[in-house]
Amino acid sequence: MLDTSGIDVTENDDGTVELFFCDFDVEMLGGSDYECTIKFDRENSEKFRNVLSKRYSGSLEEMVVAAFTSNFSVPVFEDFCKKNGIVFDRSVWW
Repeated sequence: MLDTSGIDVTENDDGTVELFFCDFDVEMLGGSDYECTIKFDRENSEKFRNVLSKRYSGSLEEMVVAAFTSNFSVPVFEDFCKKNGIVFDRSVWW
């Protein structure tokens, strides 16, 4: 799995949340760049925020960085969502 080069958190007016990260020159992809957008619907955005806020404080972006590191650890994120019943859509490009 990937540990990425950064994370961008977008809170949309409709209550949904998007996480975006990219990694460059990924060896396991033959040196290709990798970009990923994770989207939570309104219900799962709220659940994501509520579960994070039980352990962390600050803005959503601050809590995401605290929970999954500034490099956004994909395996830790996926395990967190699975354990907490949080559903998301993922779109990738490389």
